[in-house]
Amino acid sequence: MCGRLDLHHPQEELLNLFKLNELDKFPARYNIPPTQPVLSIINQGRGNEAHLMRWGLVPHWVKDPREFTVLANARVETVAEKPAFKSSLKNQRCLVPASGYYEWLRRDGEKQPFHIHKEDGSLLALAGLYATWEGPNGEEIDSFAILTQEATGELADIHHRTPVHVPKEDMEDWLDTKNVNAQSALKLVRPLIKQGVISFPVSKAVNSARNEGAELIKEVSLEDKPKEKAAPKSKKSTQLDLF
Repeated sequence: MCGRLDLHHPQEELLNLFKLNELDKFPARYNIPPTQPVLSIINQGRGNEAHLMRWGLVPHWVKDPREFTVLANARVETVAEKPAFKSSLKNQRCLVPASGYYEWLRRDGEKQPFHIHKEDGSLLALAGLYATWEGPNGEEIDSFAILTQEATGELADIHHRTPVHVPKEDMEDWLDTKNVNAQSALKLVRPLIKQGVISFPVSKAVNSARNEGAELIKEVSLEDKPKEKAAPKSKKSTQLDLF
């Protein structure tokens, strides 16, 4: 699962990694929850472009977004068959830049947040799908979901799902929906554990999306570090979807 992001890397690094010609200034964010605008990278035939999109995909066929469940994540294993995602997988793929993300481990009846990021400090490029919803009065909502898969390695000790990553050499193909079909695109995503990520516990202040600031990604010590894997939640409760 991926339910909270942070993005605080310098804009120059985003421009270089995603081959962007321009990028509007934006503040560092350390605690971004679903339903808020998030920087996303797309390519509609004019080169890579950065757009702010609502985190929580709203399919084009939804009548009222206010009555639709927040689709923050999409499972790699079933995304090609799900009505909410299969069109976007074919035609509207995006990359979601992230400095890191948070996951919660249940320990002693409480939820302990962990910050997960690349060990070398570089940006993550999370695989995403987006859609554009058009309302009856001409209003539009651009929104996205982040792909997830079964966790492996040390990340599985925290949670049984993780977001998936697109390596630098495959980013252009992931965004190229004209020449790269859905089946081929899914072969491009990689398990996050293969990207050299590390994790450590952080302050429970991150539990509230109202809290912001660099102190949220600072490591804290735990008196008793967990020795056992967290019990998996049900699939339905962790993925925030209708299926």
